[in-house]
Amino acid sequence: MIPYKIVGTTNYRPYVAFFVTVANVLFFVFVLTFAFLGGLSLEEVYRNYALDICAVRAQPLSETLLDGTRSIFLHMSFVHLTSNIIIFYVFGSRIEEHLGHLRFLAFYLIVGFGGHVGHLLFDGGNCTEPLYMVGSSGAISGIIGAFLFLFPTDRIKSKIVILKVFNYDVNVPAWVYLIYWFFLQFFYQVGSVAPRINVHWGHVGGFISGLALIFFLSFFIAPPRISRV
Repeated sequence: MIPYKIVGTTNYRPYVAFFVTVANVLFFVFVLTFAFLGGLSLEEVYRNYALDICAVRAQPLSETLLDGTRSIFLHMSFVHLTSNIIIFYVFGSRIEEHLGHLRFLAFYLIVGFGGHVGHLLFDGGNCTEPLYMVGSSGAISGIIGAFLFLFPTDRIKSKIVILKVFNYDVNVPAWVYLIYWFFLQFFYQVGSVAPRINVHWGHVGGFISGLALIFFLSFFIAPPRISRV
């Protein structure tokens, strides 16, 4: 299922969601250009710029924060980038509307690091080789967790496409789509045979961080009173 719209629109303009989406695209273009001009693979580039979970305990905090922030804006492939920014923009726009621009940006970065922490806790002890965090998936998972808490009954317009033959639009309740997505990430991790880069415990950590943080913020931030059509 590919989500593309939330049922019920407003006139709110999600500037931060737009800025973050553009930033992710620009970072990807920059990395591709840098790798091409230097004759390097993307993985070789990320060894110098992405956060290595296995090195966190041995490096200064400032380096961890810098590498961790860069990692949130890096992606391994065009498909990886595209799938992330679609989900981010669909769900992130509504969370930005709820939190406001600056708080949403802070939320995005915090839950992104929540994904890093999840990886460190669940997989950081298995460090026979470097484990690089690449992608905004942890931050997006946090946004999905927040959306599940705030808008569990909203309906998500989604497209089901199978081999370009079966193409069908469905309106899926948010809680159904998001729980499906969460468990998909979990089972991907359990059965993962992927290289030790950008695997899925970061998704789990980001999801839990987003759910916990939005629960805490809900005691202090009232939802906006905006009519929907």
